[in-house]
Amino acid sequence: MKKWILAVVTLYCCFVLCGCGKHMITVDIYDGRTQTRMVVDTGQTVGELLEEADIVIVDQDIVTPAIDARIMKDGSQIRIGRYAGVVVETEEGETQVELTGGKVGDALKKAGVVLRQNDCVNHSMEAYCTDGMRICVVHRMAVTLVVNGNSEVNLTQAHTVEEFLTEQRVELGMLDRVTPKQSAQLADGMEVVVKRVTQKEVIENEVISFETEVSYSDSMTTGTSKIMREGIDGEKRVTYQITYVDGQEEGREVVAEKIVKEPVSRQIVKGSKPKGKTVVSKERVDDCDGSGHGFYIITYSDGTVEYQDY
Repeated sequence: MKKWILAVVTLYCCFVLCGCGKHMITVDIYDGRTQTRMVVDTGQTVGELLEEADIVIVDQDIVTPAIDARIMKDGSQIRIGRYAGVVVETEEGETQVELTGGKVGDALKKAGVVLRQNDCVNHSMEAYCTDGMRICVVHRMAVTLVVNGNSEVNLTQAHTVEEFLTEQRVELGMLDRVTPKQSAQLADGMEVVVKRVTQKEVIENEVISFETEVSYSDSMTTGTSKIMREGIDGEKRVTYQITYVDGQEEGREVVAEKIVKEPVSRQIVKGSKPKGKTVVSKERVDDCDGSGHGFYIITYSDGTVEYQDY
């Protein structure tokens, strides 16, 4: 009798604990980045588990294993690939793509979009696509801006130099210089240089050097001279318009000039009277008769020749 009662209790416990021969297993459901873990009886279908987890499936979604498959193994996984109709927007236009269980990177690849180094996307490349998602790609370039002596690399989506300067809030003066010109198209790696140009009028006093006046006198021999009056420098007041580029003087232009003191010229008189002729050479020639007489051949500086007896 005791053995019969023990057998009945044991059988009852097995039915209660094991659910009439079933046992509990763990199942993980992956729906994009969402993971749901459930402890369920063996033998339930995938559809039943999804319904129990309040997970709604539409016709275009892909479920692995299939909806009618029964889960029998502990640690089983159910994966849901969601259908998504996605719009990919770039500067060139919009492209509509359809994918199931794909990520943003997959959608860009399917749309034929190749990202450049500095491009910006409004979603993470690893984000799962959802139906109706809009993926926006902004092409950006690295452009170096040199202004006020400072150089800085900026990421920009501007198209022209003018748009870039406006984006960077660079205000230009009327005389400022921009290289390349403002209408030029931007390119990745380009350098845009802004040179600040200012102009200023400056008044300076300058020396006017005296001139030398030369006259000639035939009462003075050639090679002699005499200062009749010493020269005195004058003075003038000059107004310059000076151009500065980034604070450094580039050039200046005379815009006004006024004589403050006239210079006094120096006066010199030089002699124009030829000098007397001089003996260049004197050659002695003796007579042949032995008398001790003869003559000299004298050559002068003016080229004349004279013969003198002795």
